[in-house]
Amino acid sequence: MKVKRILAIIMILLLCMPAAVYASSGLIVKEYPFESETKDFSYSAPKKIEENGKKYELKDIKYDVIHAPSELKKVKTYTNLTEKEVPKKTLKLKSGETLKLSDVKWTEQTRTAATGTITVTGSDSRPDVPATKDITATLPDGSTITVTGKLQSVEKTGSSYSKPFSVKATFTGDEDVDSYVLGDTAIPNNPDSPAFSGYETAILTHLGLNPAQYKITDAKWTSGYVQRNGQTVRYAEYSGQRLTNDWTAYYAETITAGSPQVTTYTAKATYASTDKTYDVIAVCTYEATRSLLPVMIGIGIGVCILAFVIVIILQILKKKKGAENENSN
Repeated sequence: MKVKRILAIIMILLLCMPAAVYASSGLIVKEYPFESETKDFSYSAPKKIEENGKKYELKDIKYDVIHAPSELKKVKTYTNLTEKEVPKKTLKLKSGETLKLSDVKWTEQTRTAATGTITVTGSDSRPDVPATKDITATLPDGSTITVTGKLQSVEKTGSSYSKPFSVKATFTGDEDVDSYVLGDTAIPNNPDSPAFSGYETAILTHLGLNPAQYKITDAKWTSGYVQRNGQTVRYAEYSGQRLTNDWTAYYAETITAGSPQVTTYTAKATYASTDKTYDVIAVCTYEATRSLLPVMIGIGIGVCILAFVIVIILQILKKKKGAENENSN
């Protein structure tokens, strides 16, 4: 039984010898820097390398990010563009970093024809107005431009006391009289003004003017006391406004292909960092490879040793059996 146990141990040691040799083989690490435009890193590392006369095979690869690209973004809005063209392709920040145009969203606006008016007051008949007029066109963003409007029509739009008129009056009487007589009305002698209570209607009635058509708003002396035809007189002037028609002239722009800024664009431009590159290191682990020849030689030697041991054991067993037979005889 002891012989069989020894034989089993020897066989196990021989079978384990190649595995022990292979497990003791070395590992080396190689680092390869590279750049990537995406987060999905992929580096074509050499599958096999040779170092100090030994050959190695790629076993594992890991990635270390040394630098990640900037995530800076800025949105800028441009209005009243006459073409679909962003004014700036790049944008420089106060920090010194330059952003590049990455996306643009366009909105198109078309303005309507501009209109304008001229109001003329104090004209009994249709007034003469210019055939064209500078009018203001409002753009979609609220800003304005000046365009030319053509006369469309002239219409009477109301009436107002807007036509000036004046009348002169002569007052006869010495400087020391208490009052002047105007028809049936006694007018106080006021050295400072020919106005008196109710003078507006009194003057119009005396002149035969309709108070519904005329309004006196001012009275003043236009002279001192003077002699005329042997009498002492003083001149006055009354002025005001006469009721007349109001007119409105209407103008409109004629839209053509050459009209300014008929169609405009608004651009919502997004600028992003120009830094899009990842700086990465591929960390590659290589494992040494061994030739099968030494292993086969080791196995062959082991088999030879095993055969030799078996032969010796068999000889011992044979001698032992012979001795047992002699003793039994």
